[in-house]
Amino acid sequence: MLTYMDVGLSFKENQEIVRLLRRHPNQLELGLFGALWSEHCSYKSSKPLLARLPHEGRFVVQGPGGNAGVVQLSYRWDLAFKIESHNHPSYVEPEQGAATGVGGILRDIVAMGARPIALADILKFGTDDKSQTLRRGIVEGIGDYGNAIGIPTVTGTVGYSEVYDANPLVNVLAVGLRARNVHVGADGARPGSVLILMGQATGRDGIHGASLLASQDFGEQTEEMRPTVQVGDPFMGKLLMEATLAIVGKGLADAVQDLGAAGLTSSTAELAYASQVGLIVDVSQVMCREPEMSAYEIMLSETQERMLVSIPLDKLKETLDLISDYELPYTEIGRVVEGDFLRIVKGDVVLADVPTGVLVGGCPRLPIPSDLSTLLGEELLEEETSIPLNPEWGYQVLGHPDCRERSAIYRRYDSTIGVRTVWGPDHDVAVLRIDDTDGVAIAVCAPARWAAVDSTAGGIGAVVNALSLVATQGAEPLGLTDGINAGNPDKPQAYRRMAGLIEGIAQAARVLEVPVTGGNVSLHNETRGQAIWPTAAIGVVARHPHPLSPVLDQVARPNLRICLLNPPKVSRLGGSVLQEILGITGSYPRLDLAGIKSSLHVLMDMAQKADQAGLAAVRSIGLGGTFVAIARSLMTPSRNVGVQLNLPADSLVFDLFNEMAGQWILYIEPDFLSKWEDACQARGVRLQDIGITTDSPDIVIKGGRTVTWPLQELWHAYRQGGDFIGR
Repeated sequence: MLTYMDVGLSFKENQEIVRLLRRHPNQLELGLFGALWSEHCSYKSSKPLLARLPHEGRFVVQGPGGNAGVVQLSYRWDLAFKIESHNHPSYVEPEQGAATGVGGILRDIVAMGARPIALADILKFGTDDKSQTLRRGIVEGIGDYGNAIGIPTVTGTVGYSEVYDANPLVNVLAVGLRARNVHVGADGARPGSVLILMGQATGRDGIHGASLLASQDFGEQTEEMRPTVQVGDPFMGKLLMEATLAIVGKGLADAVQDLGAAGLTSSTAELAYASQVGLIVDVSQVMCREPEMSAYEIMLSETQERMLVSIPLDKLKETLDLISDYELPYTEIGRVVEGDFLRIVKGDVVLADVPTGVLVGGCPRLPIPSDLSTLLGEELLEEETSIPLNPEWGYQVLGHPDCRERSAIYRRYDSTIGVRTVWGPDHDVAVLRIDDTDGVAIAVCAPARWAAVDSTAGGIGAVVNALSLVATQGAEPLGLTDGINAGNPDKPQAYRRMAGLIEGIAQAARVLEVPVTGGNVSLHNETRGQAIWPTAAIGVVARHPHPLSPVLDQVARPNLRICLLNPPKVSRLGGSVLQEILGITGSYPRLDLAGIKSSLHVLMDMAQKADQAGLAAVRSIGLGGTFVAIARSLMTPSRNVGVQLNLPADSLVFDLFNEMAGQWILYIEPDFLSKWEDACQARGVRLQDIGITTDSPDIVIKGGRTVTWPLQELWHAYRQGGDFIGR
């Protein structure tokens, strides 16, 4: 006999279910509530906080609430995009956990009627021996699924820290293309329609994945959770994608919902709730991979590669013929009726009958503390003293796992399949060509170290960092999606850090006027009391004005002026790679969002006409600071161009290694420097001329004393690393 604890519910939640139903739930109903009232499905700890995010924007077609956000790219095309996580499954079963994470986010995009055109991975790994095994399996899983299904992985980011030893983060962004005249989601089902479940036969894999794996901390019995991880089949996924897009393209479905977390339970309940209808689902009609599966197992299985479509009766024959053309297994499992309920039957026997308003919308939310604004104050300051430069720090920072080359990871992925990729993962921002006039810039980031010392400042910095990347291309942001990764929300400190992260994202998105169209929350990333850093995975899609000629991010000739756009007035090392190396303390700064907004506009305007503005190359400053941005801009195949910088000696360490987002290194033709100065002055933006490119392959600093880093030695550090873990 199952109890509420067996399905992950608390005593108070069980009491609330009894109150709302006015009776005790039966065993099957208890399982349904355990899944949909889990942290993973209900967002009960984070939903009130997420309501603070701005969701409206002039390009927004679909905001939060659907399978993915949708924004308008042009008069012909929309973009569907979203970040999803598969953190817990990837620790328990790295290859399948990561692979099914890719499959799940792709189905979210397909369920919006969009064809996936790009993937990006946002990864965090530990530093111990097991973490290296996990890394290899996770990268294999992402590569195997994405490559097999034919979707390019065009960009990504990776970071390392011991806080991720037992809790790696595997966040994936997917972007899809949809014609402007296509509108489909989970909210269009109408009474009289038939429910078709198509794809993989249902098995016993993934049962309780949402409630007992993704919504709980890890402990000593992690290995016993292996059966809760699903198994992916990318070839079935490809058939399912093509069949679903064909159904949507012909206008046959009135609603589409993929089967992800909580399987058939969430897909049917959420479709009914979104469409404000009732559903009758007959489990005896569900194709099962194993004999004598119970209704409980069928409803809670998270078997992959399945899609639920609602089809009007007059379009049923055409739909079934089309599915058969793809040789895709399917069954009719139920019907749409008037009402507000999900009724599970087996033939004529009713097994469960619950209101969807209670099942989907009734989970109690964790209230926002009244003193939240006080709790989100800056966490620590310190570190404002002058630090003399040690030249070895340049090699150590560039060779740090968070800054060094990551081709060992992205070479495992196909980044060019689909022939849209102009710039792939060897650049900080991806550029895709859609057609003769339309292009897309995609950027992702997850600068967790910033949030580790001040979660609100880190959330602000993450948004600014992502927007700074697409601004280098003169691309206009259309929207962003976020993945919130944090520890156990029942613990005050973990909750406060999660709240601070979300508040930072909200502040930056509001001031910089970019809507958050949706995203994902992954909590309980905690093992034996050790939580991860609060980590915001941010993805931005932007309209690229000239996708076939991206603004360069590397320099190949001397005599260009080197300028710092929007240099900080007060530099801090808080949250930086160098701070970690030196073992000092200090806060990541709260950024001047108004100044950054003006700077973004200057850069976007000038980069859109890069030739006329004399912009030879540009790099956004992020992890590793100005030093890493400049070093990476010199890593051309020939490596025969260097730089000479003139920086004051008393602030040299801060100038080179601070990681304040919202600043850029510009390489400008000398004759155009005055044009940039005028543009910056018009918007009140600082522009600092700090040096020139040379024909000597070195980074040379002149200011008080001369410091030289040979480019060949920097290349070795960039490729091989220093005293840090390799990739």
